[in-house]
Amino acid sequence: MALSAYFRESIKVGLIMGGGDMIAQFGIEKKSFNEWNYARTARFGALGLVVVGPALRKWYMTLDGMVAKKQPTLQRGFKKMFIDQTLFAPPFTLALSFIIPYMNGDETDKIISRIKEDYFTIMKGGYMLWPLAQIVNFTLVPLQYQVLYVQIIALAWNSFLSMMLNKSS
Repeated sequence: MALSAYFRESIKVGLIMGGGDMIAQFGIEKKSFNEWNYARTARFGALGLVVVGPALRKWYMTLDGMVAKKQPTLQRGFKKMFIDQTLFAPPFTLALSFIIPYMNGDETDKIISRIKEDYFTIMKGGYMLWPLAQIVNFTLVPLQYQVLYVQIIALAWNSFLSMMLNKSS
């Protein structure tokens, strides 16, 4: 049962991340259908299926256990958001900032250089979106729907992230 929940969640995340890459390519990068890099979309979606979906599900379950349930809902939500945005978001964003260009065939030196150039811009963008989104998530959304909620919000974020991390693709 638990395995199937992980699998279902991962499929949803993969589809949403693939959709975010398509929005980036068609809506932001203004590519025509003939210019669409479908392999890039497939890789971005696969990353959601294999890495992001399972990691988020495990993290939210762990985070839920880290913060005492006896606290008022809003206080608990703020604590979870703070822990999420300080302990999880920076290293997870850094990992994605390496993995995505690596999957696209970029050389390690180029990836590291781009991380040095873009990481703080990506984090700044994340901090403009995620703290409020996570307060809503952790105070109003039941645990079993938190990954799905985040991925719906992440449709816009994934478009931005895909654009930033696929500059040379």
